[in-house]
Amino acid sequence: MSSLFGRVFFGAWLTAIIMVLAAVYITHIREFGDPAQRDRWEGPELFREITHNLRMARRHGVEHFQHWLEQQPKDVQKRVYAIDGAGQEILQRPIPKDMAPLFAGLNFRNREARGLVDRKPSVGFFVHQRGGESLRVVFIAGKSKEELLLRFILRSFWPILVLTTLASGLACYLLARYLSKPLDNLRVATRRVAAGDLSYRVTPTLRGHGRELGELAADFDSMTAQLQESMAEQRRLIKDVSHELRSPLARLQVALGIARQKQVQELDPELDKIGKAADYLEDIIADILSLPVSGDEERPLDDVVEINSLLQALSDELTDEADRKQVAVSLRGEGSELLVATRGSSLTAALENILRNAIKYSPEGGRVTITVDTVASTAVDPAGSTDAGHCQILVTDSGRGVPESELEAIFRPFYRTDEARSRESGGFGLGLAIAQRTVAQHRGQIEAFNAPSAGLAVRITLPILDTQF
Repeated sequence: MSSLFGRVFFGAWLTAIIMVLAAVYITHIREFGDPAQRDRWEGPELFREITHNLRMARRHGVEHFQHWLEQQPKDVQKRVYAIDGAGQEILQRPIPKDMAPLFAGLNFRNREARGLVDRKPSVGFFVHQRGGESLRVVFIAGKSKEELLLRFILRSFWPILVLTTLASGLACYLLARYLSKPLDNLRVATRRVAAGDLSYRVTPTLRGHGRELGELAADFDSMTAQLQESMAEQRRLIKDVSHELRSPLARLQVALGIARQKQVQELDPELDKIGKAADYLEDIIADILSLPVSGDEERPLDDVVEINSLLQALSDELTDEADRKQVAVSLRGEGSELLVATRGSSLTAALENILRNAIKYSPEGGRVTITVDTVASTAVDPAGSTDAGHCQILVTDSGRGVPESELEAIFRPFYRTDEARSRESGGFGLGLAIAQRTVAQHRGQIEAFNAPSAGLAVRITLPILDTQF
């Protein structure tokens, strides 16, 4: 049992059952067969009848008790033995070996004795008659300990066990649920924070669970609030710096244009290097400014785009870039119309970035495949509208792929794999991060994996709109 709920539940349940069984043993089973426990004797009516006939035998003689015993059923006769003054059993029966010591202990001074006969509680009586004769009687008052235990199990133990199991099971379930539910809520919170949702707070879900858990929830929320504030400040700082860099970059590009107008051929190689550096900085600043500072910057999806047409237009637009590397781009679209809610050109930019990366990391003579499929669904989006399913866009290149340990990290801002650190091949690590945020804003999902016999594959899943009216 790996879950905390299961360990607490079954541990407490087993403990409760063991405690009940121990209590039953102490109060019932341990005393079975004790001849001193009169309330354990069987046949109280028979016991009273025997004592009544012994009193009558004291006045009317041994023959009265003998006559009474002869009239009793066989099972009663087997439990009652009597010896007259001559030492003979009144029904001429052999005396059981275990009963002889009990008979021997009955005399004028000891007129009542208790003991075990064949491990059954028994009681003996000595009756002195008026004529000087005596009568000694031994009555097997109960069953053996094993017989009583078996009867207790058959009659009482199983109902006690079933009721105890049900009652303790319900109590232990509620206890285990009470103890494990706060940890489940905390686990959900840590997963949401790990997924990037730093606005989630766990304190409302842990109210009423004790001071310690309340303090833990407050500390957790304080930590996530500080992380959220720190990350927002970090992103805001990066944007502020990027805005400040745009002014000197613009002046640099103006100066570069003036320098090129002077047509000094000796400076052309250096001017080209300066131009490439300026374009590189411009791309970095543009991508940084497109990153949201927080999740509150999301805007409604107020536009619609058709996925097949969009991918076909992007493939045609990147044809020259693919031809320069001799990379073939093939598109297998869905036959039906796939409409996706979007906002402006955000989705177009994200898909274009993914296609450019696929072409960039494919070797010369390689191939990039784009596949579009539909997945049926009845999911309801957060806005409350029902979608008609999802479309899946799979972009696969023919490069070397990405190490398995870095497949999730490539979606982090400014992250580049060890094989793509250079500016020429690796960029600056913002394209996939922007694509992930864009897809998330479209209520979709994006994932990367290494395709068999190919390179890196990026799968994008987006909800499509219902076009049936």
